[in-house]
Amino acid sequence: MTTVLAGPVNPEVGAIRHHYEVSNAFYRIVLGPTMMYSGGYWSDGEDRYAAHDEGQYRKLDAFIELARVKGADRVLDIGCGWGTMLDRVTRVHGAKAGVGLTLSRTQVDWIETLNNPAIEARVESWEDHTTDQPYDGAFCINALEHFVLSSLPPKERTKRYQFFFERVHSLLKPGAGFVLHTMTAERLPLNRQLLDDLKFLQREEFAGCHIPHLSELTAGAEGLFEVNEIKNEQLSFADACRVWLQYLAERRAEAVALEGETVVARFERYLDIFAYTLEDKYFNNFRVVLTRR
Repeated sequence: MTTVLAGPVNPEVGAIRHHYEVSNAFYRIVLGPTMMYSGGYWSDGEDRYAAHDEGQYRKLDAFIELARVKGADRVLDIGCGWGTMLDRVTRVHGAKAGVGLTLSRTQVDWIETLNNPAIEARVESWEDHTTDQPYDGAFCINALEHFVLSSLPPKERTKRYQFFFERVHSLLKPGAGFVLHTMTAERLPLNRQLLDDLKFLQREEFAGCHIPHLSELTAGAEGLFEVNEIKNEQLSFADACRVWLQYLAERRAEAVALEGETVVARFERYLDIFAYTLEDKYFNNFRVVLTRR
């Protein structure tokens, strides 16, 4: 299902669609069959490339367990990507219905090809979403990085995160689980390469988007959610980026034929930046498990 955006989105829709409305065929090359755009869960010594898909499904299964939504009536996925989480929670874990929110029209097109009648995908901002039936649980998996403008002063950014948590709180039943996966950036020891790469991310690939500080998130959730767990999973995302770079290298000519050299080079640079900044602990990737008060 596609809906019309009701109001202004912050950051702008165009900046987000610049990245997420590259063709689904291109993303299928990069992400593989799971179409899951975040880190996986792999065992020590397990080949990340060979077991990429299994690692992605393990992560989803763990999140579903943490959100306590097996067999739930209704589940919300904010920034739902290509619908992999919602498809998993309904087909495998018995949830009766799932609603996904995304600003990408091409992602909704992909979700419709899953032919899963339990899923409703909407082109809709989290700011505009309302429901008469509160959800039993919710996810936001590596989407929060796109929800707040980097140009805002620190106090205003915190207010925006508080507004986000207030909105999610209003959509959930009391006691509902909410699992958030997000990168964060604390004070960075800047060098020339890192500064150039951060400028590329801020000005070209994810224009205007702010990677949050953990303190902004905890301040935003205070009084609304109980914090059950905060776990840093840097390498799970870095390892996934390395696999995606390998996928892209193997089918580079096909990717260029689909989207052109400029787009392919953009993705190669951005994936490498994310991989090394997570490996070198410049960025974090936190799994935050919350319960709605």
